[in-house]
Amino acid sequence: MLGEYERERVHYVRFEFRDADEAEAFERYANETDSIVALKMVGRLDEAKRVAINTITLGMVSDCLHHIYEALRCMERWKVVVAFNLLRKPLTDSLVYLSWMFSDEDDFYDAFANQSPAGLRPKIVGNRRQSIIDAAVGKTMLKGVVDSDWLNEVLFKPAYPQGLYRIFQHAVHLITAEREEIRTEPENFNFIFKNHTDNDSYHGLYEVLPTVMLFLSHVIEGLFERMHAKDTGARAAFQTRSVLGLYLLSDHPDCVGNVRTILGDLSTVLACPKCHEPLTLTKHNMARLLLAESFRCKSCGRAWPFPFSYIF
Repeated sequence: MLGEYERERVHYVRFEFRDADEAEAFERYANETDSIVALKMVGRLDEAKRVAINTITLGMVSDCLHHIYEALRCMERWKVVVAFNLLRKPLTDSLVYLSWMFSDEDDFYDAFANQSPAGLRPKIVGNRRQSIIDAAVGKTMLKGVVDSDWLNEVLFKPAYPQGLYRIFQHAVHLITAEREEIRTEPENFNFIFKNHTDNDSYHGLYEVLPTVMLFLSHVIEGLFERMHAKDTGARAAFQTRSVLGLYLLSDHPDCVGNVRTILGDLSTVLACPKCHEPLTLTKHNMARLLLAESFRCKSCGRAWPFPFSYIF
């Protein structure tokens, strides 16, 4: 999505000047300062805001996704401490600012344009973090899927047992002594003596990361929608595939059963082109349909493409 929006320059703001004098004044100011200041000086305040929000969105999302991608690659190579360091910025900083832009664009822009950098300090934002995440969840279609209180506890509460806060702090600092919940053990350094092949590092992260990333992806999708509305079918496909994909990761049989019910009609109309065996909705095949747009025949073992998003 990011690549497509960048290629098409969707973040550009286009408008017509009122007259030649306004165009001349804008060009003169832009040569002396920058385009956003020039827009403000000629009275184009809405356009200046849109340019700023769009530019921040693309830049912050790009930075966020690069960090997450490299973190996941590090996890594949057992570089778990490096991965936790890389995840800390996008999940505890970028996620909050993106949620703020998404939930209350005017309030965020006022802080950015009139109170920066003091109004954007982590301490100031931290005091509002819970309400920002609450509002952002409320503007997505994730009510009942993602709980805002859970998000806040997982990412920012040191006492939460399955949380990421303690892990992030230990990955960044060799010694943590201020708070009892994250205090370094005696005669130890954080992660220095940790066996990198221990699976508990993966279990602790992967237990919560998919839900956090689901929320983040829907916030980003909502911000992109404001730059340029997507095809309604593509938007519905994204929302459906991402939520059902999360359900498939659950160990709860009801979640997997719900996905099987939703996809049930496909098993009556879809068959292997080679041996004509009807589609079997195994957990593996449901994941392939949703995330890879393909399925594997249980009879002959061949994999076939299927454009799941086209249904929408």
